[in-house]
Amino acid sequence: MYMAENRKELEKMDYMEPECVLCDRPVGFKQKKQMIPQQRISQKVDELMARNEFAEVERMFKYWLEEAKVNYDKQGEFMLYNEMMGFYRKTGKKEEGYAAVDKAMSMLDELGYRDSVSGATCYTNAATVYTSFKDYERSLPLFEKAKVIYENNVKNNEYKLASLYNNMALALVGLKKFEEANDLYNKAIETVKNCENGELEIAMTYLNMLDALISEKGICEEIDEKTTMLLYQAQCMLDTESLPRDDYYAYVLDKCVSIYEFFGWNGYAKELRERIRKINERA
Repeated sequence: MYMAENRKELEKMDYMEPECVLCDRPVGFKQKKQMIPQQRISQKVDELMARNEFAEVERMFKYWLEEAKVNYDKQGEFMLYNEMMGFYRKTGKKEEGYAAVDKAMSMLDELGYRDSVSGATCYTNAATVYTSFKDYERSLPLFEKAKVIYENNVKNNEYKLASLYNNMALALVGLKKFEEANDLYNKAIETVKNCENGELEIAMTYLNMLDALISEKGICEEIDEKTTMLLYQAQCMLDTESLPRDDYYAYVLDKCVSIYEFFGWNGYAKELRERIRKINERA
């Protein structure tokens, strides 16, 4: 999605070696707790992932994980394992992804997160890792745990709940439980339909519904009308003029464009690619 020549110079501190806390310390020295910059790390990971610089992402994780451990920043360590789940899922590294799941899950009680929104985010991330490797039976109980927490804390967590519905539905499609999956897709749409910029989440949900329909029926004349309707509904959401034309918008379009090409909507696919190009040129 992003050309290699657009790569920006990485900041030195992203990769500098962490200071050894055992060196030149007086007897009885107690290391002062320092919090790692979670938001900044997450933003940097997103930037590197957009440029497919996977080795640099892993180096960042190694550095900041050591920093979090050295400084007794358990919240930071937990955040990194959650980021690592997504990274290894996207790069197809099952063993590493499962290891990150185990590490994060092992910290829930220590941090008091088991029944919190933070815990729900961890459950969802872990379940999504399992789903990506078709380990559906393992993912569904975690989705259920997260679902209970989010549904009891909907305010300010609408996007997280809608994302959970979408990801849980994907697992159900994998198990051929199409009716249950469709119910969750409809819930996802209802959850964000009144949220600012909710159109992107809704567009992706419509296209997920199309994928579920094809998984159930196959590509056949029977679903032609429904297919056209779902593609059109997603198009209406993507074309919403008030949506910020930013990196996330480009990311969503990149996920959608091949679907429109597959179904022969070549003119619209070309238009989406042009929007992506313009956004990338501004980056």
